[in-house]
Amino acid sequence: MSPRSALLLVASWLVIPGQALAADSAELTPEKVAEIRRDEAQALSKVDEEYGNRKSSEMSTAERREAIDKQKAASASVLEKHGVSGKDFARYEARMSPADNARAKAEEQRLAEAAKAAKAAKQPAPAGAPEEVHVQQGFSDEDPVELEATEGAEPSIDVGVPKDAELPQ
Repeated sequence: MSPRSALLLVASWLVIPGQALAADSAELTPEKVAEIRRDEAQALSKVDEEYGNRKSSEMSTAERREAIDKQKAASASVLEKHGVSGKDFARYEARMSPADNARAKAEEQRLAEAAKAAKAAKQPAPAGAPEEVHVQQGFSDEDPVELEATEGAEPSIDVGVPKDAELPQ
């Protein structure tokens, strides 16, 4: 093997893995990071609800161990769903610039607003009150109660039963 071909072979070993890493990092974007964070938070909140949203200090050792295992499984399933390894995701998050973090935060807010809008559209509109409401002033139409006294007259209170009503025996 000539020295030139050996040098080319060694150079290719150094370049190809670098291109593979660049391809992996190009796969992740701040928008995708925001989606992964949102999905992971939802998955972890489901696990927390399963254990009654209790603090870890309020759980027994066995419950705490189960909760931690379920949280790890939930995080792993979210990363698997998005086709990203935990190592690559952590590496990308650590290397994100402040501008990328701002883009990710803006995307998280947009996703939250979109979820609220979808939830509001999913719920039916509240039923409106009937347009016409009948208000009866008095015990019956034949025997009304006067709510306002005329000027100059003394106030009077009429206590009684309407003429048509039957009294219980």
